[in-house]
Amino acid sequence: MSKHPITLVIALAIATSVALSGCDSTSSLTEQEHIQRAKDFEDKGNLKGSIIELKNAIQKNPNSPQVRLLLGQIYLKVGMGAEAEKELTQAEKLGVSLETIKPHLGEALLLMGEYKRLLDEIQPSDQTSKINLARIYQLRADSLLKQGKVKDACNLFQQSLNTDKSNPATYWGLARCAVAERDMQKAQEWLDIALNLNAKQAQTWILIGDLKQLNGNTDTSLDAYSNALKTDPDNLDALQNRVIINTRFGRMEPARIDIERIEKLYPKSLIANYLQALFRFKEGKFPEARTALQEALKIDPNHLPSLLLGGSIENQLGNLQTAETHLNKAVRVAPRNGFALQMLAETQLRLGRPDDAEKTLAPIDFVKTKNAGIHALAGEIAMVKKDFTKAAEHLEKAAQLSPDSAAILTELGVVRLAQGDQRAMADLQAAAAMRGSDSRADTLIIHNQIRLKQFDAALASIASLEKKQGASPLIWNYRGAAYLGKKDTAKARESFGQALKLDPKFFPAAANLTQLDLTDKQPAAARKHFEAILKADPKHLDAMLALADLSLREKNEKAYIGWLEKAAQAHPQALQPRVALARHLLAKGDKNKALIIAREAVNAQPNHPAALNALGSVQLALGDTTNAISTFTTLTQKSNQSPDAHLQLAKAQIANKQFANARSSLKRALQIRPDHLPSQEALLRLELQENKKDAAVQIAQQMQTQHPNSPLGFDREGDILFSQKRLAQSIKAYEQALAKGAGSTTVVKLHRANHAAGNTKESQQILNDWLKKHPNDLIVHSYAAEFNASQGRNDEAITHYQFILRQTPNHVITLNNLASLYLIEKDKRALVTAEQALKLAPGNPGVQDTLGWILVEQGKPQKGLELLSKAVAKMPKAAAVRYHHAVALARTGEKTQAKKELEKLLAESPKFPKAEAAKALLGSL
Repeated sequence: MSKHPITLVIALAIATSVALSGCDSTSSLTEQEHIQRAKDFEDKGNLKGSIIELKNAIQKNPNSPQVRLLLGQIYLKVGMGAEAEKELTQAEKLGVSLETIKPHLGEALLLMGEYKRLLDEIQPSDQTSKINLARIYQLRADSLLKQGKVKDACNLFQQSLNTDKSNPATYWGLARCAVAERDMQKAQEWLDIALNLNAKQAQTWILIGDLKQLNGNTDTSLDAYSNALKTDPDNLDALQNRVIINTRFGRMEPARIDIERIEKLYPKSLIANYLQALFRFKEGKFPEARTALQEALKIDPNHLPSLLLGGSIENQLGNLQTAETHLNKAVRVAPRNGFALQMLAETQLRLGRPDDAEKTLAPIDFVKTKNAGIHALAGEIAMVKKDFTKAAEHLEKAAQLSPDSAAILTELGVVRLAQGDQRAMADLQAAAAMRGSDSRADTLIIHNQIRLKQFDAALASIASLEKKQGASPLIWNYRGAAYLGKKDTAKARESFGQALKLDPKFFPAAANLTQLDLTDKQPAAARKHFEAILKADPKHLDAMLALADLSLREKNEKAYIGWLEKAAQAHPQALQPRVALARHLLAKGDKNKALIIAREAVNAQPNHPAALNALGSVQLALGDTTNAISTFTTLTQKSNQSPDAHLQLAKAQIANKQFANARSSLKRALQIRPDHLPSQEALLRLELQENKKDAAVQIAQQMQTQHPNSPLGFDREGDILFSQKRLAQSIKAYEQALAKGAGSTTVVKLHRANHAAGNTKESQQILNDWLKKHPNDLIVHSYAAEFNASQGRNDEAITHYQFILRQTPNHVITLNNLASLYLIEKDKRALVTAEQALKLAPGNPGVQDTLGWILVEQGKPQKGLELLSKAVAKMPKAAAVRYHHAVALARTGEKTQAKKELEKLLAESPKFPKAEAAKALLGSL
């Protein structure tokens, strides 16, 4: 463990003492008196005092080899490697033999992590004593072990032992070698021998404690650390290890006492701050833990335990991006530390970035690792990416490594459920039966049984869960769902009611009762369930939102808006009511009010993707593309791995004619998810907009490959081919789209392509076949009516329009078109049909034109002129309307005005459909 905290504190203490040394009562002491005082301090364990005395001795005689050597040795005891090396090197220059210096210098280099230098510079010679030779072998072995050269290191440790059996550090090294070979008993034997030596017993006890921890013997490891402290009461490693163990197991009082001891010995040190942060974290006081940790990281920004703890603290506070920053730094400090990699990957997965999480775990050798948690995490990542085969492989390995983990076995059951593997239920049942398991496995079993309509089995599982954890609203809600599946509505109602008796605010049960009431066409009763929740909890957000939805269902827009506004007022930080209200207002055309509400949502939660998305959508609808781009740019920063965020930004950029930027945004979306269909379609449309039809076709074909069961790629390819007049190929593409499940729009496109190709019979058959299978498809009926009318088949067109009216009696456009056809066919229903359309849409210029023309044709030109004058004022460019208006003027005696209108019309639109009739009328005036 690092000695850095002691180094820092002693260094500060020394700096202060030296500065004041000329003024204290020891200033008259001789060099030898200072040396003796230093030795006395060392014997009492006061190493700081010893260093100060030796510093004072150096002031008296800077060229004393004895003092330099002693100071170097004391620096080694407190872990100050660089300072020790400096003094030892100076001692050698002043005459101390290299053979005396070598072991001490090697220890300094080992403390400094200068392993290569140690191996290059600290080598035995013919003059090296037997004791020093053993120490050099041991130091070189430690250096090799630090470099991962275990076999060579262990051979040298054995050579050291064969040379001299009195060096405790040799036995420590041999114990580490035994651990590397997983021979824990042999490791303990080596440490027991070291313990019988008088030297450095505190460090031996610490290593015994570490070994006990490795074997899972926490209590005996605590005893070992306590024994170390009997020998060396101020030993930081022993104190620190006791704090960590006691904190982990919730023994907060002994941990607190040891932390106070450390703070007294090493105030404001790295370890003191780190342990204080760990203690506060365990208490659940996360802001206080963060404050203490910030002090630790000021001292050493690369302290691995502090970086890992920082990640845990920020995760608990919900600051996932800050957590990721800490953990990224931890991985840079220790690139192959499994725990750091695991924590970072878990955080990235919570941030919705499974690809990054997978890359983070890439350095781990999954074949060799025995860490069940890492395998479980890799399985979870694969699940999110819908790679269920890979997920199952990892979770099966995790379950083998940790067979008693209900959580891992539950996740394995979930994956196998997704795969349709019949072992899934056995996994879940085994997990549910494990001691200490939570209810997740039970609930998954129940959900699956209900999904498979095994309602009696579900009821048995519910009873088992109830026995395990007692009655609860959730259990009664499950029971209600099972009875509902059995079509036992009475028992279902009773069960949902029992859930609400246990908890009057239990929303799921109220929602289920509401669905039953709505099925029974009792909306008033449905409403009462949510009103009862609000009686128990006047600010219940879900109940308010549910009442808003009921109001919308009943087409009570005022009540819908009212409930959303109440919910927003009661919950200033809640997004759902504000986002829903903004979307509703936007759909209703009240864009300015929608903007106000969307800004409220962003003010409530400035970094929430849903709020930013709502604001950007409103800004885009208002044509404020500059601010929309700014908002969606922020959205992509907050949700960098969301393809939808980059798609929204691209839409705003396209609206602002920033086509190059839009292309980059769409490509970024497709980097994140190469098969993101909405982004593919947007990029395809962008290619068409820039007349890059070949590139658009490639995207359409890529959509077909990545989404073989989706009609969209085939439909879009058909559109492109049709625009290129490659009719036979477009017909084939549309037919493939229909085979994949395309609907009305594609039927219309296929008909148009066949008609354009001259396949008259086939085109008519397409519509007939479709309407035979889908008799209520109003889109195709409407198209068939328009097409037949354009071909002069008015009777067929009228039949389609009449069908549409039976389904939607007040459809204005249908009424208007039907009235026009009735007029052509001299059908008396023309007038009444047009009047009905005008009554529904009195300001519609198309309807005004139709009725006005009917009146003119039926001998009521004056009435017709009134309507036609209004229509032409609203549609001054419509040639047909202008012609009708001119005819009305002529028939009401306004021949001069009619002549003027006709001359202007023919000059501007010489080839409009009624041009010959207009010329004939002009000639008669």
